[in-house]
This record gives sequence, structure tokens and C-alpha cells, in this order.
Amino acid sequence: MEINRLNNLINNANNIYLASHVNPDGDNIGSLLAMFKILKNLNKEVHLIINDEVPDSNKFLPNLEYAEKSENLDLKSDLFIALDCADLDRLGRVKDLFLDSETTINIDHHFSNTNFADLNIVNSKASATGELLYTIFENLKYPIDTEVATCLYTAIASDTGSFKYDSVTSYTFEVIAKLLTYGINKSEININLFQNRSLEKTKLLVKALNTLELFEENKIGVVTISDEIMLKLGAKISDADGIVEFIRDISGIEIAILLKEKKDNIRLSLRTKSFVNAINIASTFDGGGHIRAAGATIYLPLETAKEKVIKAAIGELNK
Repeated sequence: MEINRLNNLINNANNIYLASHVNPDGDNIGSLLAMFKILKNLNKEVHLIINDEVPDSNKFLPNLEYAEKSENLDLKSDLFIALDCADLDRLGRVKDLFLDSETTINIDHHFSNTNFADLNIVNSKASATGELLYTIFENLKYPIDTEVATCLYTAIASDTGSFKYDSVTSYTFEVIAKLLTYGINKSEININLFQNRSLEKTKLLVKALNTLELFEENKIGVVTISDEIMLKLGAKISDADGIVEFIRDISGIEIAILLKEKKDNIRLSLRTKSFVNAINIASTFDGGGHIRAAGATIYLPLETAKEKVIKAAIGELNK
């Protein structure tokens, strides 16, 4: 069994590295911190690698102070566990540490996962990597405590849009019910995740909405964010989180598209509402994700990228 092999690898490892994908989100951070605390509870030497800025909505989570930058780690790890990461390139500059590790594990729930590790525990039916981790911890009887439960709840609540996405199943609610028995502060989590928008984030949302363009009888909504606007507002990369969901929630829109300009590329974020497969659009640009939420990195100028993404979205909408 895969989880028994996972258990053996953890038991035999002396030096464990943990990391996730670039541009972290709630499932990313929550899963990392849950696994970190579990391994600490097991008295393991573990290094929590987070290179990018943690979103403000996740900064309340326990044990973030133990996060390290990859460039500060020069020891070869016995075991590298990648969490919530669909492919090797999404590890960013942590990729070299992963490749140099003795053994590697990939735990994820993305449909587009490439099974890039020595041991791959991937379940695309799980609503979040946090949900998959709970199943693993329970089956292996790992010591879940309030901190672990807080991180897992955060991971699942984040990646399900507060339990409203199609990925949510009856099992998701069973997991949440069990996590609540560990004495987590559900109110604090929900306020931080969903009711704590900064002024800079709010101004960025307004600016993005001013770029809104509609296509195919208002079924496709497209917004763009330029480097210039980000600098002018003093906004962080994570401040763009939630904008594409806001566009998707407009009545009549089936495909929401956010194109965020970075120094040398365009970050594409896609959300669909009812019937369009977002992965099919993202895969046109070598991206991936989930049926209702996907993304890609495009190495083209903003206007050229927008034109190509709209064409792909129209094609998928009218299949």
C-alpha cells in the first residue's frame, strides 16, 4: 500500500524537506504546516521551505515562524515531500533540492499531476490536498492535535471556496466534522480567510474590474492586472487572489479569466461555473489544475496572451 510505504520512508528518514508550489495559497500553506507539525509530533528533523510571500489571510496559522528559504539549506535531504504540487516545475527554485534528495514523495489532488516523485499519492477526487492528508494521518494513526486540525481545516476551506465548489463531497463534510472535534477556532479561521481583505487588495480588485471585458453574450469575463498597477498600488502578488472568483460569480458568466502580468511572463488563472472544463483551456498553454479551476504561465506580451486565451476559451465554450 502507498501509505504504508510513506510511513516506512518517514520512519527511516533523518532529514526531511517539505515544500509546495510557487505563489502559495491556503491549501498549499495549510497542508505544509499540517505535515510539518505531524512530523514534529513524530520527533523528526524537518525543514519547512517557503520561498514566496505567504498571503495575509494565512499568516495566522501556527508554526509559520519555522519557514526557511531554500537557498539557506545546503544539506542533502533523506526525504523530500512535495505537497499540493501538480508538476516538478511548479516547485520553482526548490526543484534542485527535490532532485538532489535521496527519496521523493508527491502528495496531491490535482487531476493534472504528472507523478513526478519516487512515491506518488495522488487522488484527484479529494477536494483539497488537506483532505487527502487527513485521510493519510487517520489511516496511519498519526497524532493529530489542534494545530494540525487548524491547518487542515484551512487547507480544505480555502480550496473549496468555503465548501461551495463541485469538488466537495459528503466525505469532505465528514472530515470537517472530525476536525472540529479537535477544538479549532472556526470563527478565527473563517474571518482570516474570507473577511479580512486589505485596502490594497480592495483597490486592486476595483482596478481589475475596470478592465473587465465580456465575450460570447457575456458568458466569458476577462480582467487583466499589469505590473504598473501592482507597483502603483503597492500591492502584493497574493492580493490578486480571489479576483478571478469574483468575476466567475457574476450572473451569466461561465468562464472567468484573469491575466496577471509579471516581469517576464503572464500568469493565467481560470475559473468555470457549470459545464466548461478549465483544464482544457489551461492545457493549451501547458498549464493544468482542476475542472473548475486551472492556470498556466504564458511567455507572451499581455495583449497577445489575452487574445490567445480568449480564442481558446471561446473554442471550449462552444464545443
